[in-house]
Amino acid sequence: MRKFIVLGILLLLFLVGCSTKTTDEKVATLVNNYLEAVETNDVSSMVKYADDIRFPDKAEQKEEYSSIIDEGINSNITGTKIVELKKVNETEFAATVEMIDEGNLTNFTFPVEKKKRGWKVIVGQDL
Repeated sequence: MRKFIVLGILLLLFLVGCSTKTTDEKVATLVNNYLEAVETNDVSSMVKYADDIRFPDKAEQKEEYSSIIDEGINSNITGTKIVELKKVNETEFAATVEMIDEGNLTNFTFPVEKKKRGWKVIVGQDL
């Protein structure tokens, strides 16, 4: 009987461990979600996944992003992907991404930081 209890506990621990994403996977998913939002001009998702240091207020960030989309500035991005995701420390990653904008391939590196509200892509820094 004791053997079955131990096996049951081990199986439970194994299943819990397998069902939780690693931090790297969580950050990669966040960055991919952000990139998809950029490609599709989904302002709400861009604001959700990113902290823009130019706009500490989320409402202001959303308003400015909507204005940019309305002017057609962001609509030329046709492809994005993560090139490299590097762990800096326990609360920060560096995500190098590739973007195709008006047919031109450009690489950017974004910090990704763990905040009180979870992981966020940090945008708005000097490129």
